[in-house]
Amino acid sequence: MQALVHFTVGVFGALVVLTFVDRPAREEFLWLFFSGFWGMVPDGYWLLLEFGIEGPATAWRSFHGTPLANVFWFHHLIDSLETGRQNLEAGVALAVLLVFVLLYYWFNDWTVR
Repeated sequence: MQALVHFTVGVFGALVVLTFVDRPAREEFLWLFFSGFWGMVPDGYWLLLEFGIEGPATAWRSFHGTPLANVFWFHHLIDSLETGRQNLEAGVALAVLLVFVLLYYWFNDWTVR
């Protein structure tokens, strides 16, 4: 699955949590991005491979293939649902994220602190 899909799922997860947990707006903004990157952590072995760091990349890749990677916003589950139509998957993920961002905006009380 494309990294964009994993990032989108991470942001969506944070949006759901932050809808019910009130934090200062600046903090919520950071949590959204942190959560998106958290969803991509199991794919970090690709970056190591690009820099020629094969030992740790192999260990990281073996973790990527286990259900334990679901700790990172259901990463393993999402990869197992891959359809092979990456552009469609990314487009659907972004469309769903747009809907949830609008819902988050609508239901947030936006209390100034």
